Amino acid sequence: MVLTLFQGVTALTAVAAVLFTARSLDYTADATNATNAQVRLAERGQITERFGRAIDQLGQEGADKLSIRLGGIYALERVMRDSAADEPTVIEVLCAFIRTHAPRPDPLPARIPPSPPDVQAAVFVLGRRPDPDAVDNRQLHLAGTLLSLPAADLSFADLAFANLTFANLTNVYLTHANLTSANLSGADLTGGASLIFADLSFAHLPGANLNGAYLSDATLLEADLTDANLTGATLADVNLRGARLTEADLTGTDLTGADLTGVFGLTSAQLAGARVDERTRLPAGMVVPSPEPTG
Repeated sequence: MVLTLFQGVTALTAVAAVLFTARSLDYTADATNATNAQVRLAERGQITERFGRAIDQLGQEGADKLSIRLGGIYALERVMRDSAADEPTVIEVLCAFIRTHAPRPDPLPARIPPSPPDVQAAVFVLGRRPDPDAVDNRQLHLAGTLLSLPAADLSFADLAFANLTFANLTNVYLTHANLTSANLSGADLTGGASLIFADLSFAHLPGANLNGAYLSDATLLEADLTDANLTGATLADVNLRGARLTEADLTGTDLTGADLTGVFGLTSAQLAGARVDERTRLPAGMVVPSPEPTG
């Protein structure tokens, strides 16, 4: 009887120990979760505070406040890198800053000065945003801006899906940049703009001024170059398959080694003024007309 009672007490003690341990683990887990929640809340508060402070800096107007605005731009870049959830908002804020601080005047001035340093800084920060492939981070709404970035280096920048309608990008360097599906309608990329190895697949370039631009080894797959000015441009070894070249001016354009298979709107007359070689791949059935003999 005593033995049986002892065994019963031992069993109850074991069950109680298990229940106590389980409850202790629950308490520990609850405490850990509460701590983690507090940490996340504190981090969220810090991000919100940093964002608000950066916005205040961005709103400081005047030439004497340039360094403050620059600090705000780079502070927003850090917010993007520390908080993926805030990246779309930061992108919208920086795009709005550029649109309001670099609007395209009508008519354009005879001499276009470089964009202000804070505008250029905002463009550079957008070009290196952390997650440009995310759906909410793709669009860069910069339509109607006058972005004059002489000698600016945007190499490897990701400007895919950017709306740069009528933007002025004279002398800009966009080598290896990603401009897939970007809208550059009416944009000015004259003055030796460098787009070497740039990806302009599916880009919208109707009416764009690419006079004298360098696009060697660039990809313009199915790009729309309707009525674009490509006089004197270098398009050596460029992939133009499926591109639209209706009314594009190819006078003096270097198309040596370029792939023009499947292009739309290209005529022999357009090619007559261009430079091609035996490596240039032309649309099916098209030949380069022989130059007219000079008297």
